[in-house]
Amino acid sequence: MRTLAVGAVILYHVWPDLLPGGFVGVDVFFVISGFLIVGSLVQELARTGRIRLSVFYAKRIRRLLPASSTVLLATILGAVVLLPQNRWQSISVDVVMSALQVQNWHQAFSVDSYAAATALVSPVQHFWSLAVEEQFYLVIPVILLAGVAVTVKRRFRIETISLWILAAVSLASFIHSVAFSSSQHDMAYFATSTRMWELGAGGIGALLIPKLRLRPVPDWLSGWIGFGLIVYSAVAFSVAMDFPGSIAVVPVAGTLLLLTAGSSVSAGAGPGTYSVTRVLSLRPVTYIGDLSYSLYLWHWPVVVVYVFHLGRAPGIIQGTAMVAISLALAVASYHLVEQKFRHGARSPQAPSRAGRWDSVRRNAFVLAACLTVAASLAALAPWAVVEAKSQQLNAALNLREYPGATAFDPGRPAPVPGDVPVRPDPGVASKDVPLTWSETCGNFSPSATGADQCIFGPPGSSQTMVVVGDSHAAQYVDPLVMAGSAAGWKVQAMVRNGCPFTAAPPSDGTTVYRGCSEQNRATMQRILQLRPRLVVVSGMAPAGYRQALNWAWGSPEELVNGYVQLLKPLLDAGIRVAVVPDSPYPDFSAPDCVQANGSDSPKCEFRVSDAGAADPLQLAGARVPGIEILDMSAYFCRNGVCPAVIGNVLVYRDNHMTNTFAKTLAPALARQLNF
Repeated sequence: MRTLAVGAVILYHVWPDLLPGGFVGVDVFFVISGFLIVGSLVQELARTGRIRLSVFYAKRIRRLLPASSTVLLATILGAVVLLPQNRWQSISVDVVMSALQVQNWHQAFSVDSYAAATALVSPVQHFWSLAVEEQFYLVIPVILLAGVAVTVKRRFRIETISLWILAAVSLASFIHSVAFSSSQHDMAYFATSTRMWELGAGGIGALLIPKLRLRPVPDWLSGWIGFGLIVYSAVAFSVAMDFPGSIAVVPVAGTLLLLTAGSSVSAGAGPGTYSVTRVLSLRPVTYIGDLSYSLYLWHWPVVVVYVFHLGRAPGIIQGTAMVAISLALAVASYHLVEQKFRHGARSPQAPSRAGRWDSVRRNAFVLAACLTVAASLAALAPWAVVEAKSQQLNAALNLREYPGATAFDPGRPAPVPGDVPVRPDPGVASKDVPLTWSETCGNFSPSATGADQCIFGPPGSSQTMVVVGDSHAAQYVDPLVMAGSAAGWKVQAMVRNGCPFTAAPPSDGTTVYRGCSEQNRATMQRILQLRPRLVVVSGMAPAGYRQALNWAWGSPEELVNGYVQLLKPLLDAGIRVAVVPDSPYPDFSAPDCVQANGSDSPKCEFRVSDAGAADPLQLAGARVPGIEILDMSAYFCRNGVCPAVIGNVLVYRDNHMTNTFAKTLAPALARQLNF
């Protein structure tokens, strides 16, 4: 059954289109784990009246931690050798979270998706499921002990008490899972509280299944029905569903049915010729099941690193190579690490069985501390390297050595000295963000507390300009502050990430996002109340939204009209309005390319065509007489070729400009706005 579970997960990660619901393999693992571990805890409790927690946790440590720590250490080393520096810090944090067994909560509160491996997905993200299990096993033995201590005087059987405790915990978790998954299923996917019922269901199965007496035909049917439910889930489910929620009942029920069939076989009813248990009992299958823990640990880092260097989704050959590499690493890890530490060397000189177990427990907890510290310290080294480089972001820029955009000035291009390192360093480009890079200033809402706090520039300035739009508009806040300060201007940011300043709502093909357009109308009213001297509008072009968020509008004309509906009232109110068409959108990671190939490599250039449709914001500006259009395109490209580095300055941190490059646009903006 572990082979079935890990196989589903690996197929999903390597070829997600082939098995879009393969993530249910994790649910199968949870049920199997609850069946084995909770079952053994209740057996010990029923037999002795107690649970030796130190022995239980020592066994968990020896079983799981050496192999997982080996993968964490190898991942840090692999990241330093095989991945660009701009990934090092995020991976370092993920490794520490994984070593501390809280990776699931770290993922729950992040923006990363578990859907598939991409250049930005953490290579240790899959440790979230290990964290869920370990958090569950920290609390469930204590709950069982407490429940039995309270009720045993009533002379209930311990198995009965344990069953009711597991049922209560599982029911509460299931109700929470259904409610939470329907409202925030991305977070619910990783939460321990939404997964406890799956582990609890396995424990309930461990208590009830041995009491069942199935005839051969029902046993045969139970196995195939359970197998079919798991396969159906793996084929029919997708990450778009509210998962785990109520639909997770399908793979959980399938796993319990398979466990029922397998338990009947182990009880003495041999597997029939056509029984699924016969197939799952074949030695090659059970051997993969033995490897499943190590295979689960190794496969995801292999997939993430391989896909990063491949630059696209793997085909049959590349995917098969990933599986083969993962399997080879798993075999080595299983025999050289997992089994060695799991069983350890028995000391014949131990004075007694109790004495030997005291030594084993003590050594296990020391081992846990050492491995956790080792993984965390190893993660700290690459983090510190990048952190040291990030200090340059706060240093003043020497414009003679780093002319940036002014090197492409159409009238008087600045000279570009050679043998100067690129600024910012590609390893820290993702940190080179504008003043608005905060929850408050990056998600403006007219009704929110502190809505008027994102004001930059000289405090005594008598003239105010408002910058409005999405995160691509936010790129211009810093250069506009620089351009306007000497002329007595201050800048108020009313930007909202992912929300272009249009009255036309976008759609992803299934959902129309009206919240953005409604927000924009309220923002327009707020601007009319403030009556600033100048409003500057910018935003990402439709092609960028299509690539980044899979958003689109019904037609270009719909989007243009949406812009006009919000821009014209501002102009009619006597407010000066200027629009800045979107900057070019690179289809590759500029920092990664520059770090790998150098600042002047042709591989780090891309082309734009004048034959394509014009930016709808620019069309809207041209449609309303009096709106100024600030065309900055000449500062990004020459003859249709757009390099990643201009004037010794890295232009892009992703699809956004680095703030360093944006600031070098200040002179051009000042001229076009007549400051």
